[in-house]
Amino acid sequence: MRLWRLLIFFLLLLSVTVQAQSTLELQEFNAAYLQYGNNLHSNPGLARESARRAFGLGKQIFGDENERTAMLAINYANLLQDEAQSQDLFDEAVTIYQAVFGFGSEAMIDPLMRLARSLTDTNKYSLANVYYRRALGLSKDHFGVDASKSGAIQLELGSIALTQNNVESAFPLLRSAFETFSQYDDAGSVSNRARTGLLLGDYYLRTENYEEALSILLLALETLSTYPHADVTQRNRIALIEVYEKLGRSEEATAHCLAIGAIRRIGNEGSLRPLYTVIPDSEQIIGTPTEQYGVRVGYTIDANGYVVNPILMSTIDSDVLSQVFLSAIQQFRFAPRFENGDPVASLNQQYVFRY
Repeated sequence: MRLWRLLIFFLLLLSVTVQAQSTLELQEFNAAYLQYGNNLHSNPGLARESARRAFGLGKQIFGDENERTAMLAINYANLLQDEAQSQDLFDEAVTIYQAVFGFGSEAMIDPLMRLARSLTDTNKYSLANVYYRRALGLSKDHFGVDASKSGAIQLELGSIALTQNNVESAFPLLRSAFETFSQYDDAGSVSNRARTGLLLGDYYLRTENYEEALSILLLALETLSTYPHADVTQRNRIALIEVYEKLGRSEEATAHCLAIGAIRRIGNEGSLRPLYTVIPDSEQIIGTPTEQYGVRVGYTIDANGYVVNPILMSTIDSDVLSQVFLSAIQQFRFAPRFENGDPVASLNQQYVFRY
């Protein structure tokens, strides 16, 4: 839907008279841009070539100092595999924005954020970090460090830091964002505070500070529970399940297993995917996961998402090692299936421990 809105946006813009453009140029641009959009996910190579042509034609039609030209540069750069070449185009887009909005202006903040967000969407996290940092500097200059805009940028920077496993770098950014959003009661700030709380919960989980994780995740759930089907709400509940299990409070995790099961409406076919897993604890288990080797375990998932009646389906010579795998699977938690509004047991489930 977002892609087609962009396509419509560009086509409408083309109805406006621009400098010395011919009907042929417009037709070529339209064809290139539509080909880019139609192949963006199915044929990246063709999409990349189409984006290159659209960018070149767009510069001729719109000029070198036009916001639309900057957007075309970003589209093309996002498809390039050479990071240095990509950054040159991203910098060119920023230069265009500066010509349009003014160097260091307040109006530069949103284009920089859009650019950084597009980079995050294509997993170019290091480059995204660069442009979010620029946006944050401008936001602090124009609105102040406690502004909700500054908080929103710090939230994105903290999320990137966690994604790149820069855990300690993430914490001050997320803490500052959370404190900023706590000063406001508008819907956007409340939502961003809940999202920040989820990321802080992730930080506390990674640093094994489970009590802090529990507190912040429960606070976030107060807001997120209004949107039970949202992915962010499901992620929050999964994080809470992990926290409760780590704290030895397994029964309190059950409510969240049930809440997820009720929302997902899981079918009767196939094995359920675990919400919480445990790595078998044994020095005898060595090596790395492969497709050829593994230990298969069969079990039932009861109506509360617990594993019951586990059995080894693979042959293991060591009774001690067998018990290691059985003990591990019994600590897993699942979202149970529901029938007619009630949770039910799932028989004939299987899981393969890779080693």
